[in-house]
Amino acid sequence: MPPITDNTVHKTEKKSHFFLLLNTIGTKSISGGIGIIIDSKNDKKPRSFTEFLFSDNLIVFCIILKIYFFMITLIFKIFKNVFFSIFLFVNISIADNSRLTLNEILPGIFLYSGKNVQPNSLNQGSIANKIAVEGEKYILVFDTGPSKKFAKKFINELRKFSKKPIKYVVISHRHFDHAFGIEAYIEEKSIIFMDKNEFNYFKKEGPAINKLLINNLGFDRDNINFDSINKEKITFIVNNTEIDLGNRKILIKNLGRAHTLGDIVSYDYKTNTYLTGDLIFTGRAAAFSDADIPLWIEAIEKKLDKPWKFIIPGHGEIIKNTSKIKDTKSWLYFIDKAIKKSALQGDMISEIFEYSIPHDIQHLKMKKLTLRQGLKRQMYLYKKKYIE
Repeated sequence: MPPITDNTVHKTEKKSHFFLLLNTIGTKSISGGIGIIIDSKNDKKPRSFTEFLFSDNLIVFCIILKIYFFMITLIFKIFKNVFFSIFLFVNISIADNSRLTLNEILPGIFLYSGKNVQPNSLNQGSIANKIAVEGEKYILVFDTGPSKKFAKKFINELRKFSKKPIKYVVISHRHFDHAFGIEAYIEEKSIIFMDKNEFNYFKKEGPAINKLLINNLGFDRDNINFDSINKEKITFIVNNTEIDLGNRKILIKNLGRAHTLGDIVSYDYKTNTYLTGDLIFTGRAAAFSDADIPLWIEAIEKKLDKPWKFIIPGHGEIIKNTSKIKDTKSWLYFIDKAIKKSALQGDMISEIFEYSIPHDIQHLKMKKLTLRQGLKRQMYLYKKKYIE
């Protein structure tokens, strides 16, 4: 290689990483230092620095602008997909909550299992257990659910198992999640059993409660029409009665004051199964606003006097041994002692929330909510009946 002299023109290409990048995407690049500017698509075409400055930088600006709009479009697509996923999830949740499934848990006994959750706009109050018992001729339904719409779905699902007439319906008590589906069974021309005091309060308090459910929890406005329900369509049960579904006898028994003013239970002789309504809860704290707690405890201990293998509670899983009944009894013992203690010490309701909760009921769901809903009324009732 000859030595470099002053007469030798030595040409080098100086390309920054930036210009190499532009060259790969078909834009302008700089060769021969800052003095010579060439077109990357036409190496023989020289460019002036001014032409490069105003022409090539415009191309760079357009590329940046294109990237900017690409990012905006990408963000929009991501947002759209996330929104669609949330929308799909909510609709699936609504569909799941509107789906009604019956399972034959014992021969001829079909159960809709409510979940131990609070009522809301999605579940529309379908949180309690509902039961159908089939004989050779007829069907008995125990509790009607929170609305006419729910009751209709229950009946339609039941028809997949049996076309026999629903001759009897037992409403364990007046609370909305057990009784507000009554209209569907009036239309079925079923014989409906209910406690008289409970029916009177159902008619008296029901419209206001229904309004609260609609306004505060988002329930449907056509849950129930109280004007279509009158006492002539109800059979009031005072003590006990037995019915025959066709080679299947059922005892219907009014326990009197307990969870409410008149709790009705049923007993299936064929499977030795009690259907108790809200006399028994499992897995969650029992609601007690309308209760007489000492009488409730007594009813559990003394009035479920038939030999049983299974108890289907108002809320929670089926009971197969006596230990599960402690969920309700231990909770009621705690409430009873707490109210009496607060009266003795002069404690306020807020102070009762600080009381130690026994270990055997710490697993129960909805404890604080249930306390908040029931304590004020129960403290008044205790003061009136058990303390003064």
